[in-house]
Amino acid sequence: MTDIVFFLPAINPYWRDRFNALASSGRVSFHCVFSDYIDPMRSWTVDESTLQFPHTFLTTSKASPARYLELARLWWRLRPERVFTFHHVPALWPAWIHRATGRHLALYALMTWDSWVRRRWHKEILKRVFFRGASSVLTPGPDSDAYVESYGATNTHRLHHAVDWVALQQAGCQRQRSASLRLLYIGRLIPGKGVPFLLPMLDHVLRRDPSVSVELVGDGELWGEVEAWAARHGHDRVRVTAFVQSADVADVYARNDVLLFPTLGDPYGLVVDEALASGMPVISSDRAGDIRWRIGQSRGRVVPPEDKAAWMAAINEYSQNRDLLQAHSLDASAFSAGHGTERWVEEICRWVARTSNA
Repeated sequence: MTDIVFFLPAINPYWRDRFNALASSGRVSFHCVFSDYIDPMRSWTVDESTLQFPHTFLTTSKASPARYLELARLWWRLRPERVFTFHHVPALWPAWIHRATGRHLALYALMTWDSWVRRRWHKEILKRVFFRGASSVLTPGPDSDAYVESYGATNTHRLHHAVDWVALQQAGCQRQRSASLRLLYIGRLIPGKGVPFLLPMLDHVLRRDPSVSVELVGDGELWGEVEAWAARHGHDRVRVTAFVQSADVADVYARNDVLLFPTLGDPYGLVVDEALASGMPVISSDRAGDIRWRIGQSRGRVVPPEDKAAWMAAINEYSQNRDLLQAHSLDASAFSAGHGTERWVEEICRWVARTSNA
């Protein structure tokens, strides 16, 4: 029997590092099942030879009846004690059959927002059924707790996200002081991330404050628009960089001072954790999961999305007060210490121990 079967939509570098650490610990037996290799909407690359844990990539189409047979055979072979999956994958019917037999089903839950996911009455009903029916609901922070509890979840457990905080802090320690306030946006260049608001807002900032420079990193449907916008400002103040893989991202944070995260509705936003770990304060919209807990009062500012005056005021505050910038940078680094795969492994093992006799 397998302690845990993780069923995830696709692999990415962050989940790979967590599962590698869990396998290295030797504390639980587990197997990972992935519906796809890489999310086609993302540009991550993951060499399968770096997956140092038991795993299976499903080979049948999601719409094919053969998928049901493949899953049934897999469940029979692995005989999991616990199944871990995302709450938005409720069509994974073997997981619910597994739960019906009295075994553990954990839903990993992230917040959703009306601006990204249109709420439909039947989905809202299903959320109540699924969150109440699961034996455990795992969340990355206190706001996510409140979100799932509003749908009737009662048995919640903490499972924080994990970043390579050591590498990020080491890179941050090499950050060179600059007369310029260096602003960074890193992420997908899509409307839902707030990019159409960000560019004209930064127009005003760049015109009013010659000490500000900007770097935008990523890819997506708005890449051409971002490049054209940057060209109008000149390369001395605005830099556009193509998508950077996770192994090289620490250097991006190290050459900038403040992260801008203007999302219109993000379930979490791992770039915030990476920026904090590198010692970067974050100016974020209030539409990201657990954002107020992560930023607090001394690691950045949380402002309404698309409120130009509020965003410009927050940027100006750091531009005019470098002592504040330094203080928030130090607190960001201190807050992030230990937020890596070791903590994630410990929390998984703690959840297994708590559910062993439940």
